[in-house]
Order: sequence, then C-alpha cells, then structure tokens
Amino acid sequence: MKNRNLIAQKEEAIRMVIAEHSTNLKKAIDKRMKEMDSDNNGHYLVYGALGIPEDEHPLIDKYQNIGRFVYKYAGALLEKSAQIALGGEVIYLENTISSQPKRFEIDCYTKWDNKAHEIKWRDATTDGDHKNKEYNKIKCIIKNELIPVRVMFFMPERTQARRIQKQIISIFEDHGEAHIGEEAFEYVKDYSGINLKLLLQNEFRRNML
Repeated sequence: MKNRNLIAQKEEAIRMVIAEHSTNLKKAIDKRMKEMDSDNNGHYLVYGALGIPEDEHPLIDKYQNIGRFVYKYAGALLEKSAQIALGGEVIYLENTISSQPKRFEIDCYTKWDNKAHEIKWRDATTDGDHKNKEYNKIKCIIKNELIPVRVMFFMPERTQARRIQKQIISIFEDHGEAHIGEEAFEYVKDYSGINLKLLLQNEFRRNML
C-alpha cells in the first residue's frame, strides 16, 4: 500500500509539472507574440529575395520563436517528470577533467543504487564541443565512482546528430547504462512503477478534446 501511495503521489506531482509547464509555455509565447507586433520587419526583404512568398514572411518568425519555446519547455518537462519518477536529486560534481565548466550538473542522482542519471528529451546537437563536454562529464562521473546512466526519450532525426548521439550512447553503455527511445519510458516504468508515457498520452488526449 505504501508503494502504491508513493506512486500516486509522484503521478500527481508529474501532472502538476505538466500543467505548470503548459501554462508557462503559453505565457512565454503570448509575451513574445506581443513583442513581435512592434518588431522592425525590414529583414523580410531578404526573405523575399530568397524567393519566400510574402504572406509567409511573418509566419517564419512566428513559428521560429514558438518552436524555440516549445523545445525548451518540452525538455524541461520530461527532465523534471523523469526526476520525480526516479526519485533522485540534482547534484553537482567538480570538474577535475577539463577547464570548463567548473562543475557538472547531474540531472538525477539516486543514492541507493549510486546511479548518475543524465536525462535528455531529444538531444539534437551536432556541435563537437558539446560532444567533448559529454565525454568529460562521463569521465567525471566514473572518477567519482558513480554509475553513468543516459535516459533519452527521443533520438534526433538528422544524420549528423544521430551519429554524435550514438557515439555518446556507446560511452554510457561501456561504463554504465543507456536507455533510449521506448526503452527510456520502459526504464522509468520498471524503475519507479510510473508509466510516464501513459501520463503524457492522457494529457495529450485531454488537450485534443
């Protein structure tokens, strides 16, 4: 009964996180749309020169801005929800591997099994510096005698981004664990008893009504 109560409490906390992030996303988008009403749109000249139809010029800026906010809040939502489900906490490790950054943030440390969970919703970076930072973070986790675990819910689509992610994932697999895509949702479910994907699906259906 205790475990069921704990699961129910975590599920309610996740639903609150979903509602909070949804509200904050709408506020951020509304604020930016109002700001854009007074923007100088002289750059539309270049859009037109590139052959973009005139009626699409404002839509480009509109959805570029919306997309940035959606990606930001989608990532924050899944990371926070997974942290609640797994029951861990954010910790910081001093970077003794490289000069930057001074310390590494571990998304979800679960002390009972000594796992340093790195949670990503959909890491689509193609930046070499980012890849090196991830490598150094893994080295730092291992040096602190923690188990590195990557939990990433969606793989990127572009070839270069997928290639980099596969390289990072292989390092996690060599020194700890990696749970990617559907396996990430299953990992959270098996670990915590919480069906995070079902919670998201229920909210999706509710918002579509």
